[in-house]
Amino acid sequence: MKSLIPICTMVLLFVLNNTCDAQEKDKPKALKEVTVTAKMPPIKHKIDRIIVNVDGMITAAGSNALEILSKSPGVFVDMDGNIQLNGKGGVLVLIDDKPTYLSAQDLAAYLRSLPAGMVEKIELISNPPARYDASGSAVINLQLKKNKTPGFNGNMSIGYNQGAYARSNDALNINYRHNKINVFGNVGYSRDAGYSRETSQRNYDNTSTTLLDRRYHYSSNGYNLRAGIDYYVSAKTTLGILLTGGIRPRSDQLNYNSDQLNADQKTDSTAIGHTTGDYQWYTGGINLNMLRRINEKGSSITGDLDYVNIHVNGSQYLSTNVYRLDGNLSSANEILYRLPADIDIWSAKTDYNLPLKGNANFEAGFKSSYVSTNYKNSWLQKAGSDYVPDYGRSDHFIYTENINALYVSAAKEWKHWAIKGGVRMENTRMHGRQPGNIVIADSAFKRNYTKFFPSFYFSWKADTSGNHTITISYGTRIRRPSYQQLNPFLFYNDRYSYTTGNPWLKPQYLYAVELKYDYKSTFGVELAYLKVNNLIQFIVQPVGDVFVNRPENFGLNYSFNVVSWLSADLVKDWHVNAKLIVFHLINKGMADDQIVNNKINSGELEISNQFRLSKKWSAEVSGLYATSHLQGQTKTDPFWHLNGGIQKMIMKEKGTLKVSVNDVFYSMIRRDNTTAKGLLARRMVETDTRRIGIAFSYRFGKDTNNRKRNHTTGGAAEEQGRVN
Repeated sequence: MKSLIPICTMVLLFVLNNTCDAQEKDKPKALKEVTVTAKMPPIKHKIDRIIVNVDGMITAAGSNALEILSKSPGVFVDMDGNIQLNGKGGVLVLIDDKPTYLSAQDLAAYLRSLPAGMVEKIELISNPPARYDASGSAVINLQLKKNKTPGFNGNMSIGYNQGAYARSNDALNINYRHNKINVFGNVGYSRDAGYSRETSQRNYDNTSTTLLDRRYHYSSNGYNLRAGIDYYVSAKTTLGILLTGGIRPRSDQLNYNSDQLNADQKTDSTAIGHTTGDYQWYTGGINLNMLRRINEKGSSITGDLDYVNIHVNGSQYLSTNVYRLDGNLSSANEILYRLPADIDIWSAKTDYNLPLKGNANFEAGFKSSYVSTNYKNSWLQKAGSDYVPDYGRSDHFIYTENINALYVSAAKEWKHWAIKGGVRMENTRMHGRQPGNIVIADSAFKRNYTKFFPSFYFSWKADTSGNHTITISYGTRIRRPSYQQLNPFLFYNDRYSYTTGNPWLKPQYLYAVELKYDYKSTFGVELAYLKVNNLIQFIVQPVGDVFVNRPENFGLNYSFNVVSWLSADLVKDWHVNAKLIVFHLINKGMADDQIVNNKINSGELEISNQFRLSKKWSAEVSGLYATSHLQGQTKTDPFWHLNGGIQKMIMKEKGTLKVSVNDVFYSMIRRDNTTAKGLLARRMVETDTRRIGIAFSYRFGKDTNNRKRNHTTGGAAEEQGRVN
């Protein structure tokens, strides 16, 4: 039934399109429209950000939002879903300028459920100005598709890719604008599945060794919906409402076996276990927005009111049997987890923009957000034929957070000079509580702090044409612990691995100075110095033969970065986007009462080649090479991958057909070493990265880049409206 949805959608759209064409034929003939065709580059460098045009990425055929992020310049997504930009971890990911308030793991799962066909562009902002939330070391903003062209129009995309498991990513974007009303909507379906195989060896002070072999498989279905209305009250005022919703059922299974070796490297015992899980994830939200243009000079005020609810209901069943050397059963353990959670998010913000004389500008704004989370995690132990609650390891965690922010920013441009400065003030009030039970006593913690986050930019055009630009910037950022990182509940991964939270985590602070040279937005070099205080890292703490992963304020992190990029035509019909990141990283801190002082030189090279083969044919070859990386106690080995794709314009250039191959040589295999107190661990992880994909997209209705005279709404019609 699910496979029929894209086919039925395609048939319906063709009928609608042909019906519209027939109606047009019956109307009196008018002057022909003047169509301006311009190819948008896949990657565009601006002075303060990089813009990625998703439709221009051929190798993104049939993929999801997380995969297109991993193919964006300077973006690195590890196997756990953690996202880095230009070597900066803890990135703030926005959807249409709004934070998701999700943990790294939940955010990765959400982005996997978001088809690439729903995303129009990605903004990569390494050093954000004061108008953005201070959270996160950098900002990545995914702008979803929304059209404002008069009449009925839209686009659809169907994608399928196959590795060891099949995936599908399908999207439908529609828009209808007439007079003062603009109605729009997006529907997305994503079928995601994959696997990982992990082998590891853990040596404990030369007294024992654990050999672990894990096989993990998951599958999920993601359904996403956005629907909204913009009402143009006048040429200066627009009101809008946006409704969002999503459902993501998911199941997974982990099978593992392990051998426990003694000091003589002889097997003492063997453990065999498996974990099965079923989860339901629901989200719904409403946004009310307003845009008021105050005068013809560009003064404006915007406002947003948001409410989002996220409900999660999941369960896990875990079983482990431990056998002696003679094959007899030593112990058996069966655990049942129940993992319900509710998150409510309220947010209100307003921004004011005031252009001044002499190429000057003033901005100011206010934002208030309130988040309430309620996790009620139950640990039930098998006793006979029944499951009984283990109150000592069950957990009820209630957490609320209120952030109030004010910012001001001013900018001024001269012929060769430009300056911009701003400061953002954020007051954070947080309260966490664990209601007690018959074993655990009631506990709570509370914090209230106010911080200022200045940002400064200064640029100089070294020549009269503005081809050579030098920019220096400074900014401070904050990374608050995620809600799950604060939850002390103990998650049982396997017989030898646990994960837990830490309610005493403090936020980490980033201080960044960047010096950048840019030549015509085609070539640039950037030098950066980054310092992080109270760095949050997951620290491995061996407890017997068990790994306990717990987030801690590890200490200090220093990084000296050199970033260089090129975006140019080498020859006719051959465009290259290349980016080289080299950084010297220093980690200083404490891990399980052990002093850690690590240093490493690391680098990443990304190259993407776009070839125009003919008027309708084009191709892309891209790849990445990364040297060893360091994160806390773990050092990863170098890795690389190569991708390729080809594209053809069809159906009078309204349709596009793409075929792609990702990780052609299956080289995206992670190998790392972890060193902790009395522990040396080596691990290898391989996942479902080598895939072949095919995707079809089609635009219907009026072209978005048609120029036409409109006597009813005036020349500012395309300037009106609100991108939610």
